[in-house]
Amino acid sequence: MTPRNQCGACGEDFTSVELFDRHRVGVHEYTITEGLAMDPPREDGRRCLAVHEMRDRGWAQDGSVRWYDPVRAARARMAFPPSADEAETGVA
Repeated sequence: MTPRNQCGACGEDFTSVELFDRHRVGVHEYTITEGLAMDPPREDGRRCLAVHEMRDRGWAQDGSVRWYDPVRAARARMAFPPSADEAETGVA
């Protein structure tokens, strides 16, 4: 499997750049580690969502272990129904 949108920080892979961007949270000016070293400590630095946080948001992993948003995928399927050829063969 070739990574498509793999995070260099946490190693997780995503089916879209949008989802990759959404998994990075916090203030852009400093990392979570840098924020915790401040006086007083700040816990709002840039970080990756933990696996349980991504699951809590309803995200799932596909057969290639890439994270995707099932709600967004369902909306895309509704917006782009299969062509007549795909509907006949059952292949998308």
